[in-house]
Amino acid sequence: MDRIHEIIFLVLGSLSVGGTFLLPAPSLTTAGLSFYRVNGAVFWITALLGLFLGAPPTDGLPFIFFFCFVVVLFFYNLRLWFRHPHSSNLLLFVSAAVGMAGFFIALADFVSPANMPIRYAFFSLHTLLQSLLLGAGTLAMLLGHTYLTQPTLSIVPLMFFSRIFMGLVFAEGGFVITNLIFAAQSEQVQNAILLNSFEGLYLWIRVLTGILGPMILAPMIIKTVQERATMSATGLLYIAMLMVIIGALFSRFFLLVDARLI
Repeated sequence: MDRIHEIIFLVLGSLSVGGTFLLPAPSLTTAGLSFYRVNGAVFWITALLGLFLGAPPTDGLPFIFFFCFVVVLFFYNLRLWFRHPHSSNLLLFVSAAVGMAGFFIALADFVSPANMPIRYAFFSLHTLLQSLLLGAGTLAMLLGHTYLTQPTLSIVPLMFFSRIFMGLVFAEGGFVITNLIFAAQSEQVQNAILLNSFEGLYLWIRVLTGILGPMILAPMIIKTVQERATMSATGLLYIAMLMVIIGALFSRFFLLVDARLI
């Protein structure tokens, strides 16, 4: 199996699961039905791309779980044309839980939960955090476009997700730094940090682009939202999300070459 496709599956799938989990947030109630329809469709299409362009690893069990996630999310999107979105929140939570369970099972192909239980728990928690980060950034980015058609929309939902995005960016930065501190006991990891190996180039792209870049942009996004410069905030969110996705791709790449780096 081409394991690069597993990276695509993990990143696109994480984005759709994280966004699905956050979509029922109470602050979004003023955004309108069209917002839910657009985002529900975006996360469903992203999940399909992750499922069919990528490839779930191991013995097929992650595929079964993630396929169930896609099916439940499809029924949620279908109900949006007949029911109020908040009457279907349970479907979102169920689908997100099933999808995340699939990822936890998939991670066992990279880090053995039997041989390295602490390491596996660490990676599982990081996967959950990264999924929420990708989902929050996508929701905030798409929410920014809503102000083009609804200029009188309250700034509260955009501020809420911008703050969630910033908090998750800094939380992931803390995870990465903590992981590097503990992993630095390995000579191979030390060589990567010091750019004495090819993996070191990918590591620093991951850190500078996927972590430091969004950490710098996140406070700027908050500031522009406070000034109700929604289009400027949306533009910054686009840049920040591109950096986060690049960082996530390199993070999942390290599961293939050296699971001590994320």
